[in-house]
Amino acid sequence: MDYSLALMIGFAACYAGAVSLVALVPRRGFQRAVPGAAGVVAGVALSFVLMLLLARVHVALTAVVVLLFTGAVAYLVLLRDLGRRTAMWTAAGAAVLIGACFLFVSYLAVLAFIGAAGIYLLLRLFLRTRPALLVMGGTLGGLLGASAVVFAVALASM
Repeated sequence: MDYSLALMIGFAACYAGAVSLVALVPRRGFQRAVPGAAGVVAGVALSFVLMLLLARVHVALTAVVVLLFTGAVAYLVLLRDLGRRTAMWTAAGAAVLIGACFLFVSYLAVLAFIGAAGIYLLLRLFLRTRPALLVMGGTLGGLLGASAVVFAVALASM
């Protein structure tokens, strides 16, 4: 595995854990939020390791894991604010979008989703649901666009 990819996965896991800690502290308190944030760090890191291991075996299976990971995370992030039915449909849409983008920009699509979900969780501490969702969508679109540019530049320089 490339060191830059490992570093990027480590930063993504730490970002997800820090956002989880900040989002959980007001509801659970610091002592109960720390194990939850540590679980998020481990979950993000292990999911990337699983995707990397599966990518060596079968790319389509990796795309299925990306779909499941994205759908589950989106559902859990949105469940409290949107309710079960709306969160389920929104998570399915996010999974299809990130799964399709994964086929073009690989792991950068998953990183963009993690970044946008973190922005949503942080904004929900200060804003209502609708504005936070709008910013999350804009952030996801911007990060996916940036991912496409980065991937194109990387392919052009090979």
